[in-house]
Amino acid sequence: MSDYIIISIFILAVGACIGSFLNVVALRALSKESIIFPSSKCPKCSSPIKWYDNIPVLSYFLTFKGKCRSCGEKVSIQYPIVEALTSILFLVVYLTFGLTLKTLLLLILLCTAIVITITDIRKEYVFDVHSWIFIITALVYSVYYHDVYFAFIGFIGAAILMEFIARVSYYLVRKNNEERDEDDKDKKEITQTEENEENIDINDYVKKYKRAFGEGDTYLAAGVGALLGIKYFIAAVACAIIFQAICVLPQFIMNLYRKKEIRLLISLGGFIILAILYFLLSNIFKLNIFVIFGFVIALIFFAIDTIIRLKNIVNNEGYKAIPFGPALLFSGFMILFYGSYIVYFIKKYIFLMVNL
Repeated sequence: MSDYIIISIFILAVGACIGSFLNVVALRALSKESIIFPSSKCPKCSSPIKWYDNIPVLSYFLTFKGKCRSCGEKVSIQYPIVEALTSILFLVVYLTFGLTLKTLLLLILLCTAIVITITDIRKEYVFDVHSWIFIITALVYSVYYHDVYFAFIGFIGAAILMEFIARVSYYLVRKNNEERDEDDKDKKEITQTEENEENIDINDYVKKYKRAFGEGDTYLAAGVGALLGIKYFIAAVACAIIFQAICVLPQFIMNLYRKKEIRLLISLGGFIILAILYFLLSNIFKLNIFVIFGFVIALIFFAIDTIIRLKNIVNNEGYKAIPFGPALLFSGFMILFYGSYIVYFIKKYIFLMVNL
């Protein structure tokens, strides 16, 4: 067996072990427990996990087979997925960049992103300490491989842009009765401390801070901006929105159908169909200015109608938390590795700006 294969197997094993540790870091951050003590235990009955049941990936399928030996509680599939994903990412980064400083910085960024993704998906919460580890590492990476100007302009510009989006989005879909709620806030005081901040209700949070999503996304945007620079950060946001829509839209549409929100479905469906039709036709034929103008007017009409009807739903039912951080982080790494190809595709096939 060649040294190359032996090293690759070693990297896979190390990645799997670190993936197991990342699960601990994320879940114990949410439960406010130490990442060192106590040792691994069942989340339900707190029985200690034997060493042979704690082998990354393998134990889940070969020893305890996804259930606690003491109480029979089913263990989340998250554990082997995170372990296997971390293992594969470690190997890919090593094979691409070798044993270099870039590999070390990228692995720190990836590990931090995995922890943030877990906490954001499970509890819609991003811890400041994780965000700052990501931001500082991204700044070091960009200062070393680009320059100080590139890193800090991306860092500051991305944070300002994300804050702007958060504030503007709030005023687009805010509930009509929020002004009256402010007058009645003495009846229902929103008390918040650092210890329980991650458990605040999304509707209380939106009303209190007047922003469509949490500050955690601004921190993540600052980190991604520092890593990519402001130009590629904008591309990352566009890709994140597309990725988020692909993941969320099917369930969102099904919920609208169950609730008989037919007019909103028509507006949303009209916007999506017209956007796809424009994308296809514009890349097959050379459309004249009048056809393009017609598409733009129709898209604006359906977009405005969709926002108005969505606002009415928010007014009746309240806000729903949809984590954006994981999509932004995923898109950020995609842009980092394949940025030139993605930007070229966006310009040519979406904005038709390849010759500009």
